[in-house]
Amino acid sequence: MSVNATQALILAPTRELVQQTQKVVLEIGKYMNIKCCACIGGTKVAVDVETLEKGVHVVVGTPGRLLSLINRKALVMDKIKIFCVDEADEMLQREFKKQIMKGRSFPKYMI
Repeated sequence: MSVNATQALILAPTRELVQQTQKVVLEIGKYMNIKCCACIGGTKVAVDVETLEKGVHVVVGTPGRLLSLINRKALVMDKIKIFCVDEADEMLQREFKKQIMKGRSFPKYMI
């Protein structure tokens, strides 16, 4: 936790699942002072950018919002050690599968 940078990225298919996951991460990590940001559509991107600039250890988000943050260079991924796709089967049934196959969405090292 001495590194104030994103070290874990959790991708989830829905806003509700992102919010639930963030609650669990915060509850598990409260004694370690883990900072977690939930990045979902329907909220102001500027708030996510500001939060990420301050530094968080774990980012949980939906594909669309995370792609937006990556494209804005607000989500820095050079310190990420863990990448988790929650409900991967659900994700692959959605539009996300096409984005992965085209290789345009996430940096190559994350695929």
